[in-house]
Amino acid sequence: MRVFITGANGFVGRWLARELTSHRHEVVETPGPEVLDIADRPALVRWLDHQGGAPDAVVHLAGMAFAPDAGQDPGEAFRVNVGGTVALFEALRELGIRPPVLVSGSADSYGPPRPQDLPLREDAPLAPSHPYALSKVAQEAVSAEASARYGFPVVVTRSFNHTGPGQRPVFVVPAMAQRVLAVKRGQATSIPAGNVDVRRDLTDVRDVVVAYRMLLEAAARGALSDRCTIVNVASGEVVTVRSVIERLCALVGVTPAIEIDQSLVRTGDPVEIRGDASLIRKLVGWHPRIPLEQTLRDLLATL
Repeated sequence: MRVFITGANGFVGRWLARELTSHRHEVVETPGPEVLDIADRPALVRWLDHQGGAPDAVVHLAGMAFAPDAGQDPGEAFRVNVGGTVALFEALRELGIRPPVLVSGSADSYGPPRPQDLPLREDAPLAPSHPYALSKVAQEAVSAEASARYGFPVVVTRSFNHTGPGQRPVFVVPAMAQRVLAVKRGQATSIPAGNVDVRRDLTDVRDVVVAYRMLLEAAARGALSDRCTIVNVASGEVVTVRSVIERLCALVGVTPAIEIDQSLVRTGDPVEIRGDASLIRKLVGWHPRIPLEQTLRDLLATL
């Protein structure tokens, strides 16, 4: 397949490009935001029209991916996450093409889950509680509308936490890894942290992009619904932040104290967020393969 990827220069995009290329798909990467504004429909039309042929499939990753960034600038979050998705579908429609489109959504769309809703299935109620989550719910709605009204085969993932080599240290796992390495290097004696006993569904990014590839291939061969398929990308298992820190410490050979820093504590943080992976297993047979220790080891090697 010839696959166009928006947001290809981001954390997930770089790994997805490698995954698709390793399976003999041709990857065409959209330029980054400094060259192409994803919400600029006329610019998208021009760019798509000058790629020497139509895509067989599109993966839409471009947008604001860090929830605190969206909290600081909700208008920009909605402009790129929602407006960018509208612009993409409208640009494809203007060019008269209807390729399968995989839109990378977020488990944040569920909002803080009720204990009785765990593990979260795709039919769980949506209760977005901050600007990023709201923008991702709206992105889902835009994608479903494009599918229903214009016939695009669409897959929207509700992706749970994922990490791995190359992730920005604003995210919790690489941030903890940097703090552990600071202890190893003699730059610190303890690990400052916030909500260390919350439980999260955590997957390696390299497994996540396998899921995206498998879903995209299934959509391209017509094996999924001809409308909008919404599917969790989740391990179905949980780990605590504390256990992640302890495993990082074991990998580098240090035993510092974990000190709770009140500035890092998030009030109202759900005790557990865990996804039900039954649907993705049924649709494409995907299971995460990379153990957490390997993820953490590979992440440490890049810092």
